Amino acid sequence: MKKVKQIGLLQTKEKLNQNKTISHLADIELEVEKCLKVENELEEIAKQKSSERERVSSYSFQANRHLVQKVMEQREIIQNRQEYLAKEKIAAAQEISRSKAKTDVLEKRKRIERAKILAENETKQEDKFNYIIKR
Repeated sequence: MKKVKQIGLLQTKEKLNQNKTISHLADIELEVEKCLKVENELEEIAKQKSSERERVSSYSFQANRHLVQKVMEQREIIQNRQEYLAKEKIAAAQEISRSKAKTDVLEKRKRIERAKILAENETKQEDKFNYIIKR
């Protein structure tokens, strides 16, 4: 019975880790959505600034070019972040599947241990019954 309890505790621990990983995966999903939104907004700003055709002073032209350059740099940073988050999503999904497999193995071990305990109890009952009959 002690082993069954230990296996049960290991299952609980693994389920907690799995829930934590699922929560982390949900956070990653939210961050990916935010990054996509920011990237689209940055792209829109860059398009607006690059498509302006009105006459502007040289200083204003330089300022706009500098702004577009900064926007493109931020967009590249966001794209790198999205790549990183995609890798994190894959890692989290692998961790969840590993955890699920471990939980399944623990469940199988738990069933085997319970079967052993039942068999031992049944054997003890038979021995007691045989002992009583012999008297």
